[in-house]
Amino acid sequence: MDNWIILQNFYNGLTQISRDHVDAAAGGAFFSLIIERATTLIEKMVSNQGWSDDRLQPRQRGMHSVKEADMLAMKIDLLLKKFENYFQDKAQIQTLQTFEARMMLDIWAMTV
Repeated sequence: MDNWIILQNFYNGLTQISRDHVDAAAGGAFFSLIIERATTLIEKMVSNQGWSDDRLQPRQRGMHSVKEADMLAMKIDLLLKKFENYFQDKAQIQTLQTFEARMMLDIWAMTV
């Protein structure tokens, strides 16, 4: 198979984001490069990404999880924060209502 067909199949098999990265690395359109330059660019990108035999080996799959106690503690902290904000807002409203009531009484006392 000709090198340009291999490069074309490689490029067309990439996601759009990967194509954009390859085009940016090429300084424009990837297909505007000559075959040798395009091959060199791909080899350089692969070596910079750390794609080695170690990386290509299958990995053990597993699930990363947060301990249930930590998750519960975070939820309780968030709930307490909401309560604190609620009570602070409520206290400020009560203070304003008390101040407003006093002003109304003072105004009423001046008019009597």
